Amino acid sequence: MKKNLLILGLTAILATTYSCKDNNKDKDMMEEDQTEQNHSDTDVDNDSQESADSDFSNASKIYNYTTNPESVLLGKDQMAMVKLKDLNAIVLSDPDGKNKGMEFTYKVELTNKREIGGSRINVATKDFRLELDNGNKIASDSKYFSADAEETKTSDEVTFEVPAGAKPVAIHLFLDETRATVKLEEK
Repeated sequence: MKKNLLILGLTAILATTYSCKDNNKDKDMMEEDQTEQNHSDTDVDNDSQESADSDFSNASKIYNYTTNPESVLLGKDQMAMVKLKDLNAIVLSDPDGKNKGMEFTYKVELTNKREIGGSRINVATKDFRLELDNGNKIASDSKYFSADAEETKTSDEVTFEVPAGAKPVAIHLFLDETRATVKLEEK
């Protein structure tokens, strides 16, 4: 009987010891899993941050412009008041960050100053020229729009493709054999 009690006692001690070791082993394994999870979360956060920093550093630069004068009169009878609005230049770059020029955009607001019953005024933005700081003048994409007598209309966005290394300095407007120059100032 003593022998049985001794075996039973040893079995209980061994069972307790092994169960404690298993619990400690499980606990250690859980702690390792948690540590690995924290490291992988940190790595993901760092990757996200690096990606965000990379996206921010590769973000396009946008320049806003104002005009001087703010509006001009065009046409033989000076009945077309033209105002350039929403002037922006977005710097274009390739994935490596190399400058590929810029896209200069604006809208044209046309006011027909003729009295009701007068004729419509038609504008073709392909006739406008953007003057660059190197002296070159470039044409824009082509937009046509018109305004009836005593009406104000705004065109769709007009775009000039500016080559790398150049900046816009003025826009030359042409209408009905008349011309006006609007100077551009970067904000």
